[in-house]
Amino acid sequence: MAKTTALQRMKKSLKIDEHKLDKFLAYYHENTALSKDDQLMLEKYRKAWSFLSLGRTYEMALAMLMKDYQIQERQARYIIAEAAMIFGHVQTIDKQAKKMASANYYRLLSNIARASGDIEAASRAWERADKLEGLHEDDKIGLNPDDFLRAAKFVFTDNINVLIQQQKRADDE
Repeated sequence: MAKTTALQRMKKSLKIDEHKLDKFLAYYHENTALSKDDQLMLEKYRKAWSFLSLGRTYEMALAMLMKDYQIQERQARYIIAEAAMIFGHVQTIDKQAKKMASANYYRLLSNIARASGDIEAASRAWERADKLEGLHEDDKIGLNPDDFLRAAKFVFTDNINVLIQQQKRADDE
C-alpha cells in the first residue's frame, strides 16, 4: 500500500502519465507485447538507465540522448525520469557498485604487490578488499530455535499475595 501511494506521488510530482509506463512494466512482469513505437521508447529508457548505471553523469546522459535520438533537452529529462521509474534509481545501486569496484581495485593492487615481492603490502590490500566486501563481519542471526525448546513453567493461582511477592522480587532485581 505504501509503495503504491509513493509511486503515485512520484508520478504526480514528475507530471508523468500514470498509464504511460504501465505497458513497459507489464512487458517486464507479464511478457506482454509492445508495438514498434513502444519498443523504440523502451530502447531509449534502457540506454539512458544503462548510461547512468555505468557511472556517467546526468548531463552526459542528457547529451547522449539528445545526440543519438535528435530530441530536445526537456524530452531527454523526461526519458531519464521515466527510466528511473521503470528500472529504479541508480544512486542506490551505485553505492554497492562502487564498493565492489574498490574491492576489486584492492585485489588488483594486492596481486601487483605480490608479483613485485612486497608481501606485506599485498596482504594489507587484500584485507582492505575483504573489509569492503564484509567478509569479516558476523552474520546476522535471527531467532535462536533452542529458545523455543525450553519448557516454560506456569503456575496458576488466585492468591493476590503471590503476585505482590513476585512484583517485589522483580523490583529488587
